Amino acid sequence: MGVRPAALALAAVLATTAALAAAQAPVLATSAAAQAPAATESPLPPRIPAVTPGADVLLADPGILRGQRVGLVTHQAGLTADGRLTASALAGVPGVRLAALFAPEHGIDGTYDAGQRVPTIPGRTPVYSLYGATFGPTRQMLARVDALVVDLQDVGVRAYTYTSTLAYVMAAAREAGKTVVVLDRPNPIGGVTVDGPVLEPQFRSFLGLYPIPYVFGMTIGELAQLYNRAFGLGARLVVIPMRGWTRRMTWTDTGLPWQNPSPGITGPDAPFYYAATGPVDGTNLWNGVATDSRFQVVLAPWLDGPRLAERLNVRGLAGVRFSPSAIPHPRTGRVYYGVRLHVTDPARFRPSTTMVHILAEIRALHGDQLVFRQPRRGPYLFDQVWGTKTLRLALLGGQPAATIVAGWQPALEQFKRQREPFLLYK
Repeated sequence: MGVRPAALALAAVLATTAALAAAQAPVLATSAAAQAPAATESPLPPRIPAVTPGADVLLADPGILRGQRVGLVTHQAGLTADGRLTASALAGVPGVRLAALFAPEHGIDGTYDAGQRVPTIPGRTPVYSLYGATFGPTRQMLARVDALVVDLQDVGVRAYTYTSTLAYVMAAAREAGKTVVVLDRPNPIGGVTVDGPVLEPQFRSFLGLYPIPYVFGMTIGELAQLYNRAFGLGARLVVIPMRGWTRRMTWTDTGLPWQNPSPGITGPDAPFYYAATGPVDGTNLWNGVATDSRFQVVLAPWLDGPRLAERLNVRGLAGVRFSPSAIPHPRTGRVYYGVRLHVTDPARFRPSTTMVHILAEIRALHGDQLVFRQPRRGPYLFDQVWGTKTLRLALLGGQPAATIVAGWQPALEQFKRQREPFLLYK
């Protein structure tokens, strides 16, 4: 596989610490700069973010890394409060040597599609792939570093693989006797909503390693503590908390610059829609991926959009409304029909619950036209994404959505109790 030019350029810039310290190279600044408003003759004063990310907290007092060779697990959404890449800022800290970078799924520059292998980029400051030949750092990679720093922007959904990368990094660091420093970041969905089935052990995969709900309501730093102590990773772990974040905040409330953490998560509202419609994987439904409506729709050539929208709206699901939608598929041009979601109240919206109601109504309206694709071997992808086969079997059996969702509640309550000691914020 060839290495993307943008990734090569980024790696080349990061290789020169002095240059990074002196000025933000254009390649590194492109992502953040694209989000900035054009200059005017009378610019408004910059908005001061309400939240200070863990990266800024560490940079203000980097003593824990003094004299260390650091390996940084990050990507293009690893930004400081003023929009600099954490990699660039850390490379300029006196007494800290940025010795290696580690790239998760989608790559260091965030341009690789979901599921696409990410190549390693050799160089004086190599960029090691953690989504290619290996999911975790090898001993050879870790020989270059004394400590690992993780700065990844998660979206609060179990199947989003950055938290699995975190777990693999922590496990490898434990085996190698290295410290892991996790720089905490906001959960764009907030820290209150917990929804969906808890992962069952037989469906453990890189899409979900541990028994947590599909929407888990924790930051990546809180999750690191849960993984480390409740699930036995046992790494030498330091979490650098944010300042100013509270559990009811959405991304917009933080005042922080937004940078897409992956190609499909294209704005601060996108995680809510992704959490709901992302898990149609393994069915013959389409969620609008590869269009401007990605994750906002649930479509198929045979769906009756107006009837489906009407039936869903009658249910009065919290925080969401539905309208009919029709979109031509970008590969075939064939029109797909169905519903568009409109999240009206993020605080009340329950993504997994909403998706179960959509699936149950589709099954009621269209019967066996809703298909769960069965692989030649191994579990159904639908089961693997959701972390259980119970949902698929319940839908095929015609169980009401409310009954299915009620079945999750005991495990969700148990998870809420389990996570409590590891929460860092009110």
